[in-house]
Amino acid sequence: MGNISNGMESICQGIMNSSAERKKDLEDLKNQTETIRDNAKKFIGDCKKSHKEMAKNLKEDLSKNREGLIKDVGLLRKDFQKSQKAVRSDIEGASKNWNEMNETLRGKKAK
Repeated sequence: MGNISNGMESICQGIMNSSAERKKDLEDLKNQTETIRDNAKKFIGDCKKSHKEMAKNLKEDLSKNREGLIKDVGLLRKDFQKSQKAVRSDIEGASKNWNEMNETLRGKKAK
């Protein structure tokens, strides 16, 4: 019977030791989890800050580019108006020549 009681004591001691080890492991796991959460919160905060800064820079760059585009569009409009004047002048000249040619032909037919 001594062997059985020694075996039982050994089993009980093993259970007690494993219980203490599980508590220690759970405490370590809890600490690691909190560290991971803190790191994740810091990472998310850094990402939000970086995102806001990128958005601000993008808006500034786009507004600067917009001013340049407005200037370019203004120049294109002026060039278009000049070319339209030249086209109108060409059309008026062609119309005048056509009418003169028509009058000449009518005059020849009438004779």
